[in-house]
Order: sequence, then structure tokens, then C-alpha cells
Amino acid sequence: MSGRSTVEEALTRSLAEAAEALRGVDVAALARAVEALVTVRAQGGMIYTAGNGGSAATASHLALDLQKAAGVRALSLSDNPGLITAWGNDVSFDRVFAGQLEVLGRAGDGLIVISVSGSSPNILALLQVAREKGMTSVGLLGCEGGRAATLVDASVVVPSSDYGWVESAHTVLHHVLTYALRDAHAGVHAARRPARV
Repeated sequence: MSGRSTVEEALTRSLAEAAEALRGVDVAALARAVEALVTVRAQGGMIYTAGNGGSAATASHLALDLQKAAGVRALSLSDNPGLITAWGNDVSFDRVFAGQLEVLGRAGDGLIVISVSGSSPNILALLQVAREKGMTSVGLLGCEGGRAATLVDASVVVPSSDYGWVESAHTVLHHVLTYALRDAHAGVHAARRPARV
């Protein structure tokens, strides 16, 4: 009985820690990110996503949901192993995302980077290319945001240094962004429909 109680207490603590990480997110910052992405979408821009490790999986999932659930033109730069290994082998791992965006990105497009540390060299190089091209950038970040927080147009920071809880919070935030873009688009279409009389 006591063993079961100990396990339940540990699980309760874990759930509380996960919830606390999410509660620390600045809703006003999240709203700025949504507004920036809604503008990109309204102007017909493409939204690119990128991340490393677990954040690469989140970037892929986010691009999938933006396209399928919200009808956004979206592409994950973390998804093509051939391109990633070519850039990594022939140039540098620091250029695996930046090299792709130099070819694909256009002014008016959007970029969402997902990084717990906000300090990965390939993410920073990617953000520099986005800035040079006149793209709108959003960061889903952790810890204190890292250097990436100073390079994005809208920074959404999960204020925790626990990678697991930050990555989990980023997954929740990616669904929040998807729903917001979907609902904003639905609102535009509803406003264009003639009123019934």
C-alpha cells in the first residue's frame, strides 16, 4: 500500500511540474506570436518550422497540423534526412536549416523555431537567414530563451530548465497555435459569407 502511495505521489508531483511549466507561459507573448503568424498566412506566405532532437519531432508535427488542421502552407525543415545530411556532411551541421531556407525562403514567409536552450548554432544561423530575407520569425523556447529570443520577432518562452517539461509544453503550444490559426481563418471566411435574411 505504501509503495503504491509513493508512486502516486511521484506521479502527482510530475503532473504538477508539467502544469507549472505551462502556467509560466506569457499569454501576451503567445498572442503576439499568433498575430504574427496570422499576418503571414493572410499574405499568402509559407510557414517553415525547425528544431533539433525532440524539438525536430515537434517541428514536424506542427507543420503537419498547420497544413492539415489549419489549412496553412507549412513545411518542416527538420523532415528531409537527405538534405540535412548533405548540408551537414558537405558544409556544416550549423547550416542544415539555414542552407535550406536560403533556397526556399521568401520575404513575407514565416518561420517557427522550437528550441529548449535557444542557443543551438543551427537554429541561430537559421534565424539570421530569416532576418536577412525579411521573414517573420517566432520562437517556442525554454529556459530563459537563449540568444534565439533576441533574434525572433515573437518569443514564447516556457520558463523552465527541465527539457522534458519544456518539450511537453511546446507540444501543447503547437496545438494552441494551430487552433488559433484555424479559428482565425474560419473567422475570416465567416465574415465573408453574406448574412442570411
